[in-house]
Amino acid sequence: MNYETAIKLDNVSKIYKLYDSPKDRVKESLNPFSKKLHNEFYALKNISFELKRGETLGIIGKNGSGKSTLLKIIAGILNSSSGNTVVNGRITSLLELGAGFNPEYSGIENVFLNGSIMGYTKEQMEQKLPEIMNFADIGDYINKPVKQYSSGMFARLAFATVISFEPDILIVDEALAVGDIFFQQKCNIYMKEQMKNTTKLLVTHDMNAISNMVDRAILLSNGEIKYDGDPLGALELYTKELHTEIFSKSPVVQEDGVALTNSQRSDWHRIDESKLGGALEVKIDSYNITINQSKYKGYVKRGDVIIIKFLLDSMRSMNNLIVGYLVNDKHGNNIFGENTFTSGFKNINLSDEGMFEVEMTVVWPEIKEGHYFLTIGVGEGTHELVHVVQCWAQNVIELNNISPNKTMHALFNNNIDSIKVKRIKK
Repeated sequence: MNYETAIKLDNVSKIYKLYDSPKDRVKESLNPFSKKLHNEFYALKNISFELKRGETLGIIGKNGSGKSTLLKIIAGILNSSSGNTVVNGRITSLLELGAGFNPEYSGIENVFLNGSIMGYTKEQMEQKLPEIMNFADIGDYINKPVKQYSSGMFARLAFATVISFEPDILIVDEALAVGDIFFQQKCNIYMKEQMKNTTKLLVTHDMNAISNMVDRAILLSNGEIKYDGDPLGALELYTKELHTEIFSKSPVVQEDGVALTNSQRSDWHRIDESKLGGALEVKIDSYNITINQSKYKGYVKRGDVIIIKFLLDSMRSMNNLIVGYLVNDKHGNNIFGENTFTSGFKNINLSDEGMFEVEMTVVWPEIKEGHYFLTIGVGEGTHELVHVVQCWAQNVIELNNISPNKTMHALFNNNIDSIKVKRIKK
């Protein structure tokens, strides 16, 4: 294998034997040439890829897709059932929180324990200890048994210990997700700036980490590689897997009495009436959302132009229509929104009963990365606070906001308008 290649997998598979009962396992072991009493489950199937030295690879996929199994094979914890795995370099891994730590030992004792496992002498670990303590920043808890640690403190000490070994290859499997946001940022900055020559494999459900941290991403699905390439492309396919209902075919939608074509119909999504509230003299029937004139790819980011279309099924003519939207976070907090009345669009009317298409354009703002939910609504009246809510469609779609190459310090960033530096006398 070329020295510039850190990891190479060639048709790697991992098969588990599944038995209906423990008795079947015993029967088969005693009679190996008799009828098989197990079913074969492929945790991984013909996985092949090559990772260059210094490259950062993100691995994503739904639970059970084979991510952890793949990392354990690369780390040497598991053996593959078939195929070849070649690793060129010294590996350290952070796969399961607490792995390699004795809960009865203090933090310092566990640091020395892990150092001895990695082949370091006591004297070498004593030299590394101040740096580990400084990075972990858990104070006096370093002298207490780790069974008293919170998951966040555990993650701090584990990561600080692992990076002190200066590995050629670093594997991290969701272990940092339990730490506070400031420590996660500290770890990400360290990996990007201080470990440029280290090959890194990251398994995470944090889409912003994938868009910012990795050079390349692999999407695993049912033990197979479904995608290998640009991180944003992996995010797109991953979100489609998680939210297949967003991309599935919708029932036939009528527009001006004419059925839409198949391609048009697949872009519209019928709204479940259980999501609707209000007087309902006009109902939001279906919606269609595009991002920068394309289908939703699984993420949105600052500056994206979002066109929200929805079909209104009206039972009568209406004057002074107020159309609006609201975006909530996963906790239900209102993050941002607006309506046509306060935006200066007035005299919106429906001429009679029937089906009408509404098109609303919004520019996505710069906000903290995460998952957000879009609600759309229609009212009737001449004042924002005094009107009839005709129809309110709650949380019609989930949008995943990412911030590529941009640090979000809080819910949103507010630019510094001016700054002055001047010398003064002491």
